[in-house]
Amino acid sequence: MDNEPTNYPMSSRKSWPIVLWLSGFLGQAEKEVVLGDLTEYGESGSRAIASVLGLVVRRKSAVFLDLRLWLAVALVVLPVSYLLSAIAESTAGEGAVYSWMYLNNWDWVLTRNPGFWHVLREMAMNFSITCFVLACWSWCAGFLIGRFPNAILQISRNTFIVLLAASFLVDAPTRFIHFWMFLHGLPLRPSLPDIHAPITANAFYHVFFPWIVLTILVVLPAFSGMRQGNRSSLFERKMRVVLVTAAIISVLIMLIQVPSFGLLLGAPVRQWMWRNRNAMQVPPLLCCWPMFYFIAIGVGRYGRCKAAITQCTR
Repeated sequence: MDNEPTNYPMSSRKSWPIVLWLSGFLGQAEKEVVLGDLTEYGESGSRAIASVLGLVVRRKSAVFLDLRLWLAVALVVLPVSYLLSAIAESTAGEGAVYSWMYLNNWDWVLTRNPGFWHVLREMAMNFSITCFVLACWSWCAGFLIGRFPNAILQISRNTFIVLLAASFLVDAPTRFIHFWMFLHGLPLRPSLPDIHAPITANAFYHVFFPWIVLTILVVLPAFSGMRQGNRSSLFERKMRVVLVTAAIISVLIMLIQVPSFGLLLGAPVRQWMWRNRNAMQVPPLLCCWPMFYFIAIGVGRYGRCKAAITQCTR
């Protein structure tokens, strides 16, 4: 390719698709400038690929030298991924037990018993609320990440997914609690028989079901929150402050829902939380504010569309 004449149009060479693909990792403005220069100077195919590849590597590596990235990972991405993985694992375990009880052991004779439907309805409602609150927490966490500067947003998003999957894969929350108990000289829990052995023996509930819960209730809502957080720059400053504050409070409330979190607190705090356990169920419900956020956005869009239609019909 190096022997190609310089007056041969760059866009017609075989290397052009590779150059276009590599330039996609650059910003839109920089991409246009680079492609324009390559077309103007008629760079050979191999030199064009090397030039664009080198520029992409320099731009991507420069992000890791940004102090804001490391602060964001240490203060937001790492704690949030840990909290969400812990709650998602607990939710998946609860859902696996209920699913196994009713789906794998269904008996039509029980459907004639009114008490069966009462218990099933109560269980379904409680588990649905748990799943909805987890999705709202994931959305709030994604909203905070989406508020990061664009220079570190993509790396932060990818780091969040990697840390979330890694924490979920190695059961980091349980290992952290055991390590904390060891450091403070607390007796570790004895190895007891697995009371959920019939469930954990099922490959679907043991292997696939937790990842399904993680994907649907954590990853997808978090990505939606990231998009909304990035778009929130179009809002007024007061509204941005309110949304970010609500998201931070929601993430902090997640702490009380992490299994074994009470072990990290003192005995008086644990006793107070136990005496007020009914009141402690209220804060997680307050984290469902993203539902009202989407309702407000929908109403606003409907109002604007209705006003535009009315103006066009005049």
